[in-house]
Amino acid sequence: MSKSVEPLRGDAAWKAAKKGVSDRNEEAYARGRKDRAAKNTAFAVRRLEEERQANRDLPRKRAR
Repeated sequence: MSKSVEPLRGDAAWKAAKKGVSDRNEEAYARGRKDRAAKNTAFAVRRLEEERQANRDLPRKRAR
C-alpha cells in the first residue's frame, strides 16, 4: 500500500517554498535580461539610423 500524500511540514515545507521563490526569481531575471536585450538592440538600431540620417544632412564639400 502506498503512503498517503500529506502536505509538507516544518523544514521540508520551508525548503520547498524557498525553492519555489528561487525558481520564480530566476525566471523573472531571465525574462528581464531578454527584455532588456531587446530594448538595447532596438535603441542601438534607432540611434545608428539617426546618426546616418544626420550624416546625410551634413553639407558636402564642393569639388574644385
